[in-house]
Amino acid sequence: MFSTSRSEMDSITLENALEKKCKNHAWLAWILFLTASPVFFNSVHLASYVFLGGNPSFFCNIPELSAANWTKEQIRKISSPGEGRESCVHYAWNYSLFEDWGFDGALRYFNKMPKPDVVKCSSYVYDEDSFHQTIVTEWDLVCDDLPLRSTVQSTVAIGKFCGAVFFGLISDRFGRKRTFIFSAILYMIAGPSAAFLTNYAAFILFRLLIGLAGSGVYDTGYTLLLELTVKNYRAYVGNMFNVAFSFGLMYLPLAAYLTNNWRQLQLAISIPMFLLLIHCWFMPESPRWLITAGKLEKASHILGSVERLGINDPEQVSHLNSKGRSDSRSENWCFLFKDYLKLFSTFELAKRTLICYYLWFLGNLYYYLIALSGSNFDVNQYIYMGLNGVIEIPGFLLPLPLLTYFGRKSCGIVLLIISGIPMFVILMLPQGWPVMAVTFIGRLAGAAANGVIMFQTLELFPTESRNTAMGSCLTMAQLGPLLAPYIVDILGKKAWWIPTTLCGSLAFLGAFCLMFLPETKNTPLLDTINEMKFLEKKAACKDSEQIS
Repeated sequence: MFSTSRSEMDSITLENALEKKCKNHAWLAWILFLTASPVFFNSVHLASYVFLGGNPSFFCNIPELSAANWTKEQIRKISSPGEGRESCVHYAWNYSLFEDWGFDGALRYFNKMPKPDVVKCSSYVYDEDSFHQTIVTEWDLVCDDLPLRSTVQSTVAIGKFCGAVFFGLISDRFGRKRTFIFSAILYMIAGPSAAFLTNYAAFILFRLLIGLAGSGVYDTGYTLLLELTVKNYRAYVGNMFNVAFSFGLMYLPLAAYLTNNWRQLQLAISIPMFLLLIHCWFMPESPRWLITAGKLEKASHILGSVERLGINDPEQVSHLNSKGRSDSRSENWCFLFKDYLKLFSTFELAKRTLICYYLWFLGNLYYYLIALSGSNFDVNQYIYMGLNGVIEIPGFLLPLPLLTYFGRKSCGIVLLIISGIPMFVILMLPQGWPVMAVTFIGRLAGAAANGVIMFQTLELFPTESRNTAMGSCLTMAQLGPLLAPYIVDILGKKAWWIPTTLCGSLAFLGAFCLMFLPETKNTPLLDTINEMKFLEKKAACKDSEQIS
């Protein structure tokens, strides 16, 4: 009983110390900049697939006709069956004769004679008026190799999937700042290097590293921001954190429009990442993590003084610091799995974990299905992607006034329902800009719902497992961008409405699942699982007293 009271007192003292720091709005703005600005790079790299993998119209290349200086349209008209913008086969004519006859003679022969069998293309001609040179045109990622194009995007998601597990567990053990620095250095190496690769397999490997690094800076940055603030500020900074995504989506189409090929675009979105050197130098460690690790002296420096933590005996600080160091030496890599299993140590924790997994997966799948569907909507890709970024800003900021007056749970449920309705309404609209306009309504609500869910996730788990929970949720979330390109590229080609209808159905299911999570508004952040168990027992006792 004594240890529980002591733990509650430490938690209250820490909240009071952080509240004094947060009242310095310049310091709070600086922390928000340090933690949120790396999200800009996450955004541009995750969405860059739209332009790096831009899929222009194409048809079979006929070497004999190209050597005779026929135009692209002349070659297509003679060799390609049908009038589609994409053709994976060509007529098996004797093109050497056509080369001698010229286009007019070949066209007369083409119109009079029955058409021969078709054969698969050995190489392709691309229309680069809509897209400049892309990875698709460089490595012929079309027709039977179309899944390789989708794999370029899915590989980033796999990297984020692995990074979320690895960095989430590592940061709970070795600290948020160290994890951030390692991730940022990896980001600064992998991003620019990918622009100079000439081999598809090597490019895939570096896309994997980009996803790995992106997961590290995003996960630890968001956790640091929430652990350096108190509940009066947490809702505001937590949602403003995601606005950096929107700026990334607005920068990306501009960079794509001003560059001439995918390599230049890769450099345009990667070179600015060297600004992360500023973050590596000035980013503070989480005082919550330092206290949990027994490093009270370092926590006191961040907060201003030892007295703010209510510790008057310097020997106590020294003892706890040395304890933290000896504990970390004696641990081995088995802690990675032990920390993860803690998320399922009680029924309540397991329920929260599984529901959060689904909601994070839903948020990312919804996000990327809409972002990548511009080609299926038959709209200008540059304008569509830029408007995606613009519409997200009010979506990310919408939770701020809502969470001030309403609970996290009710906000999430309503926003998910609103995000699902437009996905069914567009089935009755003409394809093109009408569909896009209504889709953006759902996107706005979906962005807001995702911000609420991310924020609530941080409040649902205690400090000792919070980053592990955050990391594993981010891991499950990567199933969304992992599946999204295949759904858009393959199912979306069969029927343009399949991806959006799937979004609406899953959003309604998410609203139902959210009903089973507790409300976290006006509740202090817990530091240990034991505190959580104690509060559950306390609540159970009150319920039994009321029943009796």
